[in-house]
Amino acid sequence: MDELVYGVVRGVDLPEAPGAAEDERRLMVFSVDTRTHGAARLVLDLPELDRLDEADLPPDAAVTPPVYAFAGSAAAVATAQEPFAARLQYAYEQLAAGVPPADVAGAAEARLVGLEAFSPERLADLALLELLGGDWVAYPMPVAVLLPDGWEARGVYAAESADDDSWRALVEALLEAWLQVESVPGRDRPWNQRDVERLLNDPVYAFGISLEPRADLTATVDAFTRSLADRPEEWDLARLEAEYRALLQRLEASGRFRRGPDAPPLITLAEWLGAQLARIAALRAR
Repeated sequence: MDELVYGVVRGVDLPEAPGAAEDERRLMVFSVDTRTHGAARLVLDLPELDRLDEADLPPDAAVTPPVYAFAGSAAAVATAQEPFAARLQYAYEQLAAGVPPADVAGAAEARLVGLEAFSPERLADLALLELLGGDWVAYPMPVAVLLPDGWEARGVYAAESADDDSWRALVEALLEAWLQVESVPGRDRPWNQRDVERLLNDPVYAFGISLEPRADLTATVDAFTRSLADRPEEWDLARLEAEYRALLQRLEASGRFRRGPDAPPLITLAEWLGAQLARIAALRAR
């Protein structure tokens, strides 16, 4: 498989349990990546990873810096590494020539406007917003790990200098786990409000129809439900079902989404549509 997965990954390293020994720790992995996100939605959802800095964590927990990474077959990753590194190198050559960091970061940000698909260069531009967009110019610390089945992951994260490798071991573990670990509500963490919103905005749970990227789909369904609330019609379950089925057909035909394997519904269609009716009523009452 030559297709690359692009993403931004962060981890939380914390004790296994209260009173656990120093080496009894676990690494929780959080990411936004192109397995679930289209390029534009990935950029919009990046602030979700910043919330880890404000989370209520144990005092001895450690939150890694964001890692701007890509993964795929070793051959595909090696091919992508050259333009990725070249884009970063050119940016730092501009700094050495006296171009202000804000100008270099601003140019990178401009190249991300209207982004429809990631490439190694555009991932490097996204990383530059982190590396040059703060109060100090960071060093792009490279990291690479071998993955099962001949895959590899590479990327960079912000370090204070070329000698600052204090995060390296944890970041390598993070990339090793990136594509294998999925945080599932109700299994390894409590449900939260965003989980409930995703349930209401992802038709796979009721229709069994899977469209990807999932994050783009749920954002589209959310906007569609809001548009239904703005229309003057009095909705019932039958009319809502027709509206959502027509939406799914349009999205699949648009080429923006790809059809995945159908899945058995987790809730009844009547329950899902009833939740939409309640949400429409709540939106109208605001």
